[in-house]
Amino acid sequence: MFRKEGKVLDLGDYRRFNLDECLSEKFSTLVLDEGGLSSPLSISLVIPTRFESERMSTEIEHNALHRILAQCSKLVDLGYLDEIIVMGATRTSDGKPDFRILEEIVKIAYEELGLFKEQVDLINKYRSQDERAKRGHTEFFLKTVHQFDENIPKLLAQYGLWGAAEYFGMLPGKGAGIWLSIPIAQGNVICFVDSDIMNFQKEFVVGLCHPIIYSWQAREAAIKIVKAYYTRATVTKTDSHTAFLGGRLNRLLAVPLIRAVTETLQLYLGLESVKYPLAGEFAVSRDLIEQCDFPNSYAVETSLLLQIYDLVKLSANAQLNLDVFRHIGQQFENLQTMAYHIVDLIFQAAVEKMERLLTDTEKQRIIASYQENVNKLMGDYQDIAARLKAAEGNLVYSKEKDIEEARTFEEIIEEVLTGKFKETTGYFISPSWKTVAERTGNYFALREMLKRRANQSTWSRLKAADLLNE
Repeated sequence: MFRKEGKVLDLGDYRRFNLDECLSEKFSTLVLDEGGLSSPLSISLVIPTRFESERMSTEIEHNALHRILAQCSKLVDLGYLDEIIVMGATRTSDGKPDFRILEEIVKIAYEELGLFKEQVDLINKYRSQDERAKRGHTEFFLKTVHQFDENIPKLLAQYGLWGAAEYFGMLPGKGAGIWLSIPIAQGNVICFVDSDIMNFQKEFVVGLCHPIIYSWQAREAAIKIVKAYYTRATVTKTDSHTAFLGGRLNRLLAVPLIRAVTETLQLYLGLESVKYPLAGEFAVSRDLIEQCDFPNSYAVETSLLLQIYDLVKLSANAQLNLDVFRHIGQQFENLQTMAYHIVDLIFQAAVEKMERLLTDTEKQRIIASYQENVNKLMGDYQDIAARLKAAEGNLVYSKEKDIEEARTFEEIIEEVLTGKFKETTGYFISPSWKTVAERTGNYFALREMLKRRANQSTWSRLKAADLLNE
């Protein structure tokens, strides 16, 4: 796989990968474990999941989760996926963990995931198996973990990680959830997908993971990360029949802003070729993601993009076209806090990289470049919307609305650049697991204890869902 210098490798359409060939490649790829023994490479799928406080999922949210698990169960049955981890983050109004979504998930998994059902049935058949599972000694194929499980920070504290991010307890935010999933996951390759994809296909996972496995040499992969790109057809919880051209944070903010930064400051050259910087769907080798810090803010995908650039440059990056995503989106007003976090992180990273503050001239040039790039992209978005409308039939798109929302993002950029934006809630950075390993000196034992807690949590969700005998 060769690429033009200065651009991230574009792998094209996900359908290009033959499932049988990918299975054969996965089974024939061996890695060395901690004891120096060779074993087949393993893949973990992580699904971060959070819904509004004190309410069960709506019908479309439930259906999206059901489809994802049903599709992925086929990969588990084939032996391509070695585990699925659902990381829940829903809380009640008083801040307590709300486990009801995870209880729904184990019910769905029991229906759809044959290996998981067999494990549950075995636990019900033998008292000894139930006792083992209750204590976390059963390695469930599907694990449900709550980010705010009160036992997790206690466990971390035992290994000297209490307040590792200068925060009391477990950090809120998607970034903290992804950070926690890494030591729990057993995979040499870890794949992340969001839980709101209504037309999810199992081939998405295969397409994201296969290039890393294909290029695996001994214990190193030539391609370390594959990031998705796609066109979003967005629906809302109140109207699942009418879609609009989504991905506004990506289309109208992240893409033109990253282009402006690369053009103006000559930083992160090549990242302007990334088509969906904010995609939550990506696969990455464990050795790479364990080197990354994790902000708990909405800028986690942006942070990983910039860190990985510095760790492996462009040579180990690739992107994959997943075509059209039908997903459950948010109102524009809810995106503005996310926008502040993304813009703030990009400029903080730029300042740290240059080891100086931006000049007024540079700030003006960035804003002018952002405006120019937005204007260039508008024609592309009109063409994309027209093609999508022809295919979907019920798509809504307004260039005028895009322009209006881009102006709002421009105001946010100006606020951050001029120092008017002040983070009121504060966000924190969870240290990389490489740093944790160096700090604790016993990362292997910590991982084993976190995995055991994940298995205990899964047993508890099964019990609460009435899937286990009294």
